[in-house]
Amino acid sequence: MPSSERSEATLLPIEPPLQTGDLPPTLGHIGPDPEDFVVDEVPAYPLSGTGEHLFLRIEKRGLTTPEVEKRLARALGIAPRDVGYAGMKDRHAITRQWFSAISKSTGEGLDLGPGVRIIEVARHDNKLRTGHLRGNRFIITLHGVQDMGAAEALGARLKTEGLANYFGGQRFGYGGRNLAQALSQLRGERSPRGRGKNAHFDLKFHASVVQAEIFNRYLMARRALPAPLLVGEVVRLSHSSRCFVVEDLTAELPRWEAGDLHPTGPIFGPKTLRPQGEPLELEEQIVSELFDGDEAALARLFREAPGTRRDLIARLSDLKISEKAPRQLVLEFELPSGSYATQLIREFVRGPFLEVQRAPRPEASDAPPQG
Repeated sequence: MPSSERSEATLLPIEPPLQTGDLPPTLGHIGPDPEDFVVDEVPAYPLSGTGEHLFLRIEKRGLTTPEVEKRLARALGIAPRDVGYAGMKDRHAITRQWFSAISKSTGEGLDLGPGVRIIEVARHDNKLRTGHLRGNRFIITLHGVQDMGAAEALGARLKTEGLANYFGGQRFGYGGRNLAQALSQLRGERSPRGRGKNAHFDLKFHASVVQAEIFNRYLMARRALPAPLLVGEVVRLSHSSRCFVVEDLTAELPRWEAGDLHPTGPIFGPKTLRPQGEPLELEEQIVSELFDGDEAALARLFREAPGTRRDLIARLSDLKISEKAPRQLVLEFELPSGSYATQLIREFVRGPFLEVQRAPRPEASDAPPQG
């Protein structure tokens, strides 16, 4: 069997351990209807009210974000590249998010077709770009819950500790296949799909899959160490994107205890701030395991993915748990941008990492919820 086939047959993403594995689960699954998975973007900044960019807060159901992007561009008579949004939202959900467009239109009376509703319009000075959001607010309804009483203890643990900020299983595609395909592509054994911009997008996408696996493995290894903070660790300052390397534990531990410092893991790339000491050894060991000394593959990753740092823990805001009906549990919470709601749901229902536990729909596709 060729090496590429062998790797795709055997290499799957690592399955992160549960944070609450010592507590009883609720069991159950996400309900089958769009109303069972509601996502509301939390903007990163207030809108100025003036500027060349029209901002529209849009509710969609049964559609992907790019589909709404195309409809909006067509309605305004502009190119899709002149439409901006902060992040992709799931198709099988009710989602509310902002879009921007370079247009003199007021946005009033725009018809974007079935499944789309314009909630609010405003103007601003700049285009909305990926990552321009503070987080997402979720309202998720679990059906078929076996132990309603277990929810409070699970919620209390997660509110106290925060959520381990693993990339969710859907990041790796159906059955986790994207990881092996990504590594095969970086090794030059698989060509990118399409040509030109499409090929470039495919390369960047697969590079990001490998970055996600490196981060998940690092987070798993780091959580196995008992120390809350390590010399050499890269931490992020609260309310800032600024990161620095811990040199003096005595000086920094009180700041960590006060919630002012957040340990981070690598989104591996040439611009990633590197740690020192034991954290650096952990990162290098994980990269070595995945790339097995293939410097050419690593160079391809660096060309496609500049890199950054990602918090190891996602802080939960305003987690509320309520009973909607017999065996139906509603979870309301806010997560930072880029964190996965399905990782929180997994702590309650104990489903497999690579499968989003959702009740079947007659018209369902393989696309899992994002978040």
